[in-house]
Amino acid sequence: MYILGIHNSGWTTAAALLKDGRLVAGGAEERWTREKYSRAFPHRAIAWCLENAGIRFEDVEHVAVGWNPAINVASRYRGGFSDRLRYAGEWLYSVPNHLLARLCEAPDPQATEQVFDLGGRTLSVHHVNHHLSHTATAFFHSPFERAAVFTTDFYGERTTTAWWKAEGDRVENLRRVDFPLSLGGLYCAFTEYLGFKPDGDEWKVMGLAPYGDPTAFERQFSRIVRPAEDGGYEMDLSFFNYYNFDVEGFYTPRLVELFGPARRSDEEISQRFKDVAASLQRTLEQILIHCLRDLHAKTRCDDLCLSGGVIMNSVFNGIVLRDTPFRRAYIPFSPDDTGNAIGAALAVHHGVLPRRTGGQPAPREEMRHAYWGPAYSESEIERTLARYKLAATRVERPEVAAVERLTDGKIVGWFQGRMEFGQRALGNRSILADPRREDMKDAINAAVKYREGFRPFAPSVLEEEKDEWFAIEPGTSVPFMERVYPVRPEKQTLIPAVTHVDGSGRLQTVSRETNPLYHALIKEFARRTGVPVVLNTSFNVQGEPIVMSPSDALRTFFTCGLDSLIMGPFVVDKGAAR
Repeated sequence: MYILGIHNSGWTTAAALLKDGRLVAGGAEERWTREKYSRAFPHRAIAWCLENAGIRFEDVEHVAVGWNPAINVASRYRGGFSDRLRYAGEWLYSVPNHLLARLCEAPDPQATEQVFDLGGRTLSVHHVNHHLSHTATAFFHSPFERAAVFTTDFYGERTTTAWWKAEGDRVENLRRVDFPLSLGGLYCAFTEYLGFKPDGDEWKVMGLAPYGDPTAFERQFSRIVRPAEDGGYEMDLSFFNYYNFDVEGFYTPRLVELFGPARRSDEEISQRFKDVAASLQRTLEQILIHCLRDLHAKTRCDDLCLSGGVIMNSVFNGIVLRDTPFRRAYIPFSPDDTGNAIGAALAVHHGVLPRRTGGQPAPREEMRHAYWGPAYSESEIERTLARYKLAATRVERPEVAAVERLTDGKIVGWFQGRMEFGQRALGNRSILADPRREDMKDAINAAVKYREGFRPFAPSVLEEEKDEWFAIEPGTSVPFMERVYPVRPEKQTLIPAVTHVDGSGRLQTVSRETNPLYHALIKEFARRTGVPVVLNTSFNVQGEPIVMSPSDALRTFFTCGLDSLIMGPFVVDKGAAR
């Protein structure tokens, strides 16, 4: 059985394909359109998923969408709108809109199914509750048979934060916080206040926070958001506009009165703004930890799954096991909305298949890697190089060629295997550099990524060496670069380019089983230098998606300060060593 999953609401649409419950392909539409945060319907991503599986759309039995509009139309009935159709297809909205209004007092449906009889075959389209999709993304790909699940984002239909308990194929919602009370909205509002793009530049705020004093604005933040006695949180919405979609701006003048004038995008980042970022990050962490302690008390589960856009906050992810009673945690490679293309499909798989098989649990798999996008053969890469009339050297061991250049001070574009699903490059579409060089962070930010100098880079470390270099919980791996941990004090001076100002690093643990070539590269670097770590950042420049194809890689290579590009076994060099 094939299930096609789609994320088609908000930023960065995506598609994913399951075969008998197992993920076989997926990616975000932006990789094909080359438009960052593309909102286009994921036609190209869908077409590639089908091509990769060797099937036609007619072979797909179920389509799963990670948003359930039945919740919206049931709660916001607009009869007049439904009577003014623009084309006949809108009856698919109009009729349910009139009927579901009669159920507005009923609980939110977890999924709404539309079945189309196409003359000899049927197509079932499932609109899956947004936070259920987030939950499925995390739990059904986790190693846990039973777990507590916590999802939090800007909003999904009407929910912003949800507490769950999951076991087998069953997922139970325990409580929720509804829009406009939103921790994602809070972080977005301050992203805008700090002069960055809301709902897009939250990474920058997280990277800026370690430069500030997290207690400097503690009193001000306590006025606008605070833990609630019932285990949730409360907000004073008079400081915010993010929930009013008819008004420009995410915050009101009251917030400026409390925190001082907002930063212009072209203004220098003063210490006051660094302190605001630090205080925001600390506040978010305190609220989330409060909620997770409540979740643990409700479920008595030692295993935790996390998902939702707020869970892209890797600094928070790194303190979860330290500051809550949970003993193990699983965070998927794409906890943001693009992952809901996978999650919606998984929710359908675990909801539909058990009914067809007499209640037996649906097959599931633990997700160990994120390499679900396109790969390009040696001949395809060679043809691309020939098309652009570029001279390249073919090498037998590309990992050795990469290390030779890294130890010579060069910045290397590394293009291998299948593209990663999600917003993080994990060793297949990466820019690599020597982490021992203190000047490397500034060099890459200025000449390659064209971004703010305070933003850090990730250390990729051999799985078997992680405990020697990072203060990480025993038995914990970080394969998806999803958590920040302290670099051990005695190691910080050895890898200054990937050690943030607070002594931490957003690490990726690399195992031989999941990425043997990247593992071999880091191992070769360790053999030559004694350091089992390389600097890893996504293969793109600011404002563009991560590269997908050889043409994308070459275009990026020749428009930024990269020194070398290694695609498959082919090496292209430019410039001189640093």
